[in-house]
Amino acid sequence: MEITPWMVIGFLLAAYSVTANDSLQTLGSYLSSNEHRTPKGVQMMFVCTMTAIVLMGGWFINNGEPAWGRLTSFPQPACFTWAYLIPPIAVLALTAWGAPVSTSFLVLSAFEPGNIGTLVERSVSGYLLALSLGLAVWGLGLTLLERLFKPNHQPSTNITSDFNRLWYGLQWCSTGWLWSLWLVQDLANIFIFLPRSLGLIPMLLCTAALCLGLCALVAFGGGPIQGVLRSKTNTADLRSATMIDLMFAICLLTQTQLSNFPLSTTWVFLGLLGGREIALALRQRSAEHDGSTQAIAQLSKNLSQDIWKAGVGLIVSLMIAVGIQPLIALTTS
Repeated sequence: MEITPWMVIGFLLAAYSVTANDSLQTLGSYLSSNEHRTPKGVQMMFVCTMTAIVLMGGWFINNGEPAWGRLTSFPQPACFTWAYLIPPIAVLALTAWGAPVSTSFLVLSAFEPGNIGTLVERSVSGYLLALSLGLAVWGLGLTLLERLFKPNHQPSTNITSDFNRLWYGLQWCSTGWLWSLWLVQDLANIFIFLPRSLGLIPMLLCTAALCLGLCALVAFGGGPIQGVLRSKTNTADLRSATMIDLMFAICLLTQTQLSNFPLSTTWVFLGLLGGREIALALRQRSAEHDGSTQAIAQLSKNLSQDIWKAGVGLIVSLMIAVGIQPLIALTTS
């Protein structure tokens, strides 16, 4: 299929909006923990190198298919019109508001509304898996690696520099692994705007465009959506960031092995953070009686805000997916 200007515009909008919203999941803890440790130029080089490897590797392995086989249930529209630009524009608006919206629901369901049920089912199962993993892992002892910040939010200095460098390296490794798995899952949300098979030159141009968007994301420090992560306990600590990335990568790897059908990685990430926060609050409550009620109240507030914003994003996604179909039919007639 010939690439049209509407396809290019849709791809560029999706490339920036999807990565900007989902940076909370994959790069959020990395950006937070490296904010005052690593130059932004080095961060950009690291993220762009991993991105180029995954994109070009997947394109080569799948014989020109850029989305790692996750668009088999989402056929290319016979006629691509401007109406398909509404979903990525909506993602941009919700990202500016700071809502961790599911880009899979918002973008993919607009192309194939019949797959909404499967998307919800896969995403709910991913959320429950991540919630259970967060509760089990942090509840059974991973909290021993967590280190509470002082009131000024500066990490304590009671560990040696060698130990700190060890966690520094581990955090970069876990981020690289997680980012690669996220790309395999969510590239479908971006490349759905383009033909299912691309030549070498178009693929190189797409890779360059994605890398430019990621550089802007790193330069801005993650954007409004980063506030969701900053509200969680101790996420700027190297050890906390490393374990969050590692557990999230395990969740995505499990979901990748179970099915090649897309799911909401946002829901998976919110489930993991929710399970972790519950485990940390329960551990703190058992260790300290003073202030435990306040900690539980703050936990309830944070979790309810996450669920509310994610719920708003889901409702908007379903409204757009259903409402866009008559507009598409009108523009293609």
